[in-house]
Amino acid sequence: MKKLVNLLTVFLVLASLSACKYATIVPDVPSPNVPVLYSTQIQPIFNSGCTCHKPGGPVPNLTAGSSYKSLMDNSLVVAGNASSSVLYQEITTGAMSAYCDATSAGLIKNWINQGALNN
Repeated sequence: MKKLVNLLTVFLVLASLSACKYATIVPDVPSPNVPVLYSTQIQPIFNSGCTCHKPGGPVPNLTAGSSYKSLMDNSLVVAGNASSSVLYQEITTGAMSAYCDATSAGLIKNWINQGALNN
């Protein structure tokens, strides 16, 4: 009886591990056609994920009330062209890519491509 319980346990463990092999999580990448608002969609990304970028920290200053001006003054955003924007390059393939998920990167990309408005 004990051997049967052990075999059943091994089977259940192996079955659960093999089920995970094919499980994937697809990020919710936003549609490029939906308008993105800086104040309610982009700034919250900076507030939660970019806590080092504050006054006295590394450029740009991404704190509320300063982030938009800091991004623009430091030429980190090319309005209308995310692929040419240092901000987008850094969060997708650069040093900051580990700190930005696909959904947030998609929102930032769409915001830049929509003209990088301070709205």
